[in-house]
Amino acid sequence: MLIAGPIRTRKFIQKYSPETESHKMRTTTGILRRIQGVESSSRSIVLISRNTLILCFVILSGCGDSQDPIKPSLSKDLIPCIEASGVCSQSVQLGLQSFLPILRTHSLDRGDPQVQTAIIIVHGTTRNHSSNFKTMILAVQQKDPSLNETIVIAPKFQIAEDSPTANEPFWTNSGWKKGHLSVTDSKPRPRVSSYTAIEKIIEILSVKARFPELREVIVTGHSAGGQVAHRFAAGSRAEEIFEHINIRYIVANPSTYLYLGPERLIDGNFSSPIRSECPEYDYWHYGLQDLNTYMRSISREKIKDNLVARNVTILIGDQDVGSYQLDVSCGANLQGETRFSRGQNLISYMDSLFPANNHTQKVVPGVSHSGKGM
Repeated sequence: MLIAGPIRTRKFIQKYSPETESHKMRTTTGILRRIQGVESSSRSIVLISRNTLILCFVILSGCGDSQDPIKPSLSKDLIPCIEASGVCSQSVQLGLQSFLPILRTHSLDRGDPQVQTAIIIVHGTTRNHSSNFKTMILAVQQKDPSLNETIVIAPKFQIAEDSPTANEPFWTNSGWKKGHLSVTDSKPRPRVSSYTAIEKIIEILSVKARFPELREVIVTGHSAGGQVAHRFAAGSRAEEIFEHINIRYIVANPSTYLYLGPERLIDGNFSSPIRSECPEYDYWHYGLQDLNTYMRSISREKIKDNLVARNVTILIGDQDVGSYQLDVSCGANLQGETRFSRGQNLISYMDSLFPANNHTQKVVPGVSHSGKGM
């Protein structure tokens, strides 16, 4: 995803002013500046520790019974593949006779020895993974025009109306966002969490025989995709299993966030609301009560430790104050009135109650609820 315009960083000590108009043009095209871990200039100054300022960047702008967890791709695939169509399609095996459709720039079964960074871009409520795929490719090409060092992967979490095949899992329209198990029907489909599906993609990427130079995986998404990224950061076991890979999470303009305790911002302070007025405000996926199957596999304390420690960027447009597809349930409204205010409140909550957290907020001026704008 591209950001049109400069980024206003929450934690900073000075504003950066480009000296020339040409520099401004280079920085305005997007926030992709160091996708392969190589230092370059950026307009963002972020406080990584409480006392140390460093320059940084942000990325955003997402057959058969073989036991190999990937359906083989065509032998004459374009490398990299940048078409949001069947030629770039592949399927990831999630279990016996269970395959998740994805779009990808590089073949997962063959791998690529040049790839250093993987970006998993999760779609929004409309499940238009092809649009996310194209948008992310354009963003990556600002830094890596040939896409030799970066793989982009866009999974599709289908619902019934998408007419999934007999061996493709599907979820309810809210279930895939929350990491719920897929739906059962008359066909013998194994049930699987949408978050487990993301872990399976990371597992494939971690195989050194396929991607020997891979150093970083970025899980990101806008709107509902951002909801997935924030919750997945709290529950994923991938960081502990694949220790040689650095995993980051970029959460853009989600409708709601995961809170680690019962407190919400009330009259300027974080305190517990009256439960009888909103009984389920801290149930999953707003909070840690009534966890689903995926999240119950680890303890609540582990979930808290994960979300505090993990590298999470909260990316919000300062004009995202409308109600389009906004969750206006009681539990959501306790997080704030708009997506913009909810993002700010979440950062204040983490800083107030979990001061050791590794969340960073980035504000994008002039952008509303737009994945491409971000």
